[in-house]
Amino acid sequence: MRSMTSIRYCAIAIAMVMVMCLCGLLPSAASAAQTAPSAPAAEPDDPAQRPKWEAGLVTGAGRVVDYPGADQSHWRGFAAPLFIYRGPILRVDQDGIRGRLLKTSDIEFDVTGSAAFSARNNDARQGMPPLDYLFGVGPQVIYKGLRKMPGGPDVHLNLRALVSTDFHRTHGRGAEFTPEMRWRFSPVAGLPAAFTVSLQPTWADRTLARYFYQVDASQATPTRPAYDARSGYLGTALNLTLSRRHSQSLSWFATVRSMSLHGAANAASPLLRDKTNVSVGAGLLWTPWQSQARASE
Repeated sequence: MRSMTSIRYCAIAIAMVMVMCLCGLLPSAASAAQTAPSAPAAEPDDPAQRPKWEAGLVTGAGRVVDYPGADQSHWRGFAAPLFIYRGPILRVDQDGIRGRLLKTSDIEFDVTGSAAFSARNNDARQGMPPLDYLFGVGPQVIYKGLRKMPGGPDVHLNLRALVSTDFHRTHGRGAEFTPEMRWRFSPVAGLPAAFTVSLQPTWADRTLARYFYQVDASQATPTRPAYDARSGYLGTALNLTLSRRHSQSLSWFATVRSMSLHGAANAASPLLRDKTNVSVGAGLLWTPWQSQARASE
């Protein structure tokens, strides 16, 4: 029993780190990456100066919306081991745990993941099953050709299959398509900081839409009528992240995520109570252990 409990809490800690990493609550790779102790300080955007691996701790806290369209949010906090690896194929960095299958000057193709917190104390869902931790995996195409234009963004195209789990049981939750345009500015006001802006619309299939917004007849109440969820547009998120490193091993980040659900396919669901969601977070990364070897690009 004790070993199962340890496994469960370890899995929860990993899930929290993945959430912060994949939802933009961790800084960009350049800010998280530090040079080796014997190397001179490098510009954050210089891939050749990033250590191949780093290890340390990450801690953070934030107020996060329970689910897209919820009118409640809760404080979340975490502290967990952090490991960053920048191999030629396997990558564990600000873009999650991914395997790069193709890389050219303009295009990358890889497999990546996503994660989201559980929601167990939401008033709108009283008497309904809680929302478990949600994990996704699928292919990603990154197009960098627009960087050649002034202010040009990277374009990320993600298609992911999703599963939910309470670390006892696992259920398939359909799929989502999330294109993203991402801009990154560094330095900021002459400081060794990075400012990242991303715009990310999401489309969900019917299985995922039902997970968030379905109300069966047996779950209906006078204030929560039955509702049959459908596939379609979920919403668009605007993510703003500021990060800065203060030394070769210490950096911080702060982020704001605003999501608009105006025009969402399931706007009529009684569980979609707020069409504008805002989440905030901040944290510290400490990576005292770093490789002398440089990252592969």
